Amino acid sequence: MNKNMKLYIGIILAAIFWFAMFSPSFEITYLIHTNYFWYAMTVATTVLSLFTFFSEKPRMKQIFEFKWKYVLIGIGHAIFLYLLSRFGIWIFSELFDWAVPQIQAVYATRAQAPPMVIAGLLMFLIGPAEEFFWRGFVQHHLIEKIGIKKGTAIAIALYSFVHIWAFNPMLLLAAFVLGLHWSIIYAKYKSIVPGLISHCLWDVAIFVILPVTF
Repeated sequence: MNKNMKLYIGIILAAIFWFAMFSPSFEITYLIHTNYFWYAMTVATTVLSLFTFFSEKPRMKQIFEFKWKYVLIGIGHAIFLYLLSRFGIWIFSELFDWAVPQIQAVYATRAQAPPMVIAGLLMFLIGPAEEFFWRGFVQHHLIEKIGIKKGTAIAIALYSFVHIWAFNPMLLLAAFVLGLHWSIIYAKYKSIVPGLISHCLWDVAIFVILPVTF
């Protein structure tokens, strides 16, 4: 299977998984989102991680290239993104009445599992798997195919719009801002490690440790 075919299959798989997890349009997808979201996300990210691993075996060392500065970079960016998220949520909730229910809808899945389970999944599976797939696989191949600027731009668009199935503009905006940030980090360092650390810490902070409340 050539690289282009692997890229297309990976993107289609992700789109199907995200549709199943976020779409309210069908009874089955609504049931998944409202009752089994964390099970579905665990399956989706595991499958995408395995797909990436078997597609990119020779590149594992490059994808996970480690430097100690990446730890500090990841932590710093996680703090920045958390503060930016809280500021953005405050602005939108103050200016637009429709924003609050959409933000609350994102947090609705927290009731489906204990906080420690959610934190463990976000830190050790979901966050790493998303960076592994979206940046280490999708963005890498797009850059390789059409260049760093266009490839990064399309990777950001794909990561953002795969969340469109939720019909939640606040979620879509968050995905765009975060995808923009983590994609730029990957384009700069060519390793998923700083973005992975940022992604995992941000996930756990905004969703479990210091969530937004109204």
